[in-house]
Amino acid sequence: MIRRHNRDGPVWEDAEIDEADMINGVPHLTAVEYEREQEFKQHIISLLEAYDWNVDTEVLDDERRGRVDIVAEHPAVGCVAIEVKRTRNYTTRHIAEGFAQILNYRSYTYSDHDIDYWALAPGFDGEIRPYRNRRKRHMQVRNMFRRTLAELKLGMLSRRREAIAFGKQLDWCIPLRNPETMTEEELDTINEKIASREWDASEYDPRR
Repeated sequence: MIRRHNRDGPVWEDAEIDEADMINGVPHLTAVEYEREQEFKQHIISLLEAYDWNVDTEVLDDERRGRVDIVAEHPAVGCVAIEVKRTRNYTTRHIAEGFAQILNYRSYTYSDHDIDYWALAPGFDGEIRPYRNRRKRHMQVRNMFRRTLAELKLGMLSRRREAIAFGKQLDWCIPLRNPETMTEEELDTINEKIASREWDASEYDPRR
């Protein structure tokens, strides 16, 4: 686990990483457990940049009310906004904060970016917590979290899949690595699933 990173090298440089977890010079997102949100975010940025995403960070909306952690664009899939919330456990406060932030940010205007998809990166995906039936319990919580986001027309950045998931099905994901492998048909399926959700984001009026 990396607690602090104050060097110029990769954020994961002090971690003991198996060679099999290194892909194109960037470790798999489950290979390192970070103590702080900033390091987890930097790992995501490094992965995106290694696969030719155009990445902007700390993106302010037009009225400077919110600051989105990552806005990444790739010609094969479009523009994705990602809010990183490093939640190493299932603490309700942290998860609730993540939901509130991304719903607020999505309602704002970003003239410099035509954002197609919104996603939350909670960071707990892939970890096993000490429950009695820990693996089953972990999967239940993860799936519930992902499904709730999907019903709000939001994606979840899955560390295990290294993709933005808009539901349970494997073909409802936008991969961070090699996004150009997605077909138009696959993107259409995701867009149709998002459009079919009952949540109407246009009706959301955040407290200012």
